[in-house]
Amino acid sequence: MKSVGVTMAAVLTLAAVSMIGATNAIARNGAAGDPVKGKQVFLNSNPKCSLCHSIGASGGKFGPDLTAIGKKRDAAWLAKYLPNPQFENPENKMPAVAAKGKDLEDLIAYLVSLKGK
Repeated sequence: MKSVGVTMAAVLTLAAVSMIGATNAIARNGAAGDPVKGKQVFLNSNPKCSLCHSIGASGGKFGPDLTAIGKKRDAAWLAKYLPNPQFENPENKMPAVAAKGKDLEDLIAYLVSLKGK
């Protein structure tokens, strides 16, 4: 019985540490994902976001520059927009982002972290 109590205490401690880490990530950038992994999603998705969008000096020019998108849009807006870019404007030419689940969360975290120079 005693070892079960210790194990339960360890599980609860790990859960608390995990929640603190997740809360810190959200507090840092307003999104639950990992911005480092999100940058990889941005660069390697199919189609590649960087074909149309620029960040800094690299990327395409067809879509808007995303260098400071984190100053203009929050995680909630991006979570609604990316899977359905036509939700605000049916004439929008941007295709739906193919990333789902954790990849989409990571992409949103990356975009929210972009605050410009």
